[in-house]
Amino acid sequence: MKSIKNEGTVRCPRHCEPFDAEYWSLVSADQDPDLKTAVLGGELNLVRCPECGTFFHHDGELIYFDAPAELLVFVFSEKDRAKESELLARMREDYNIIKNTLLKQLNMDYPPVSVFGLEALKNILQEEEKNRFESEVVAAAAASLEFSVARLKPSYARQHHFPFYVPAPAQDRSANGFAVAAAKVLKSGLASTLLRHFEDKMGEDGADAPILL
Repeated sequence: MKSIKNEGTVRCPRHCEPFDAEYWSLVSADQDPDLKTAVLGGELNLVRCPECGTFFHHDGELIYFDAPAELLVFVFSEKDRAKESELLARMREDYNIIKNTLLKQLNMDYPPVSVFGLEALKNILQEEEKNRFESEVVAAAAASLEFSVARLKPSYARQHHFPFYVPAPAQDRSANGFAVAAAKVLKSGLASTLLRHFEDKMGEDGADAPILL
């Protein structure tokens, strides 16, 4: 899915004359990584009033999609918070349309996320970057101990607050086998909140084996 840029009338917060500006309404992060960088830098949909020179963000709806990360975020305007239930209902309808038409080939099996405003989207991506970095540290620590490294399904890992990569047991691929492998890596001195949580959940009675990609 390609990123989409629109043009429309925007209004300066200082009540200057309205003016036309370009803004992104759909960001396909894996296709346009520079736009992801712009979100993280607070620069996406940043416009400048030609009358007073004030910089501000276009406060409109946006869809953010990162296919490899299994992350689909509907960003609603801050001014529409009072309409949250209505917007969520529309989001579910839009999600089903997108899933069954534009992205049918991806067989999407994970729910969308909704937030209000670009700052909230930025927070999601910052948390994603933090967890990705910690996951890469987990992978490196596991490899140094000669464990194979398994990649969890991204949406599953995100939902359960697990690392994206975990040490994989050589033979026992049950939940307990993954718990034992995680415990061995943690005992090596690795401090990982995500892996510790993964170990705890995999070690619970009746836990299901993790969903791998």
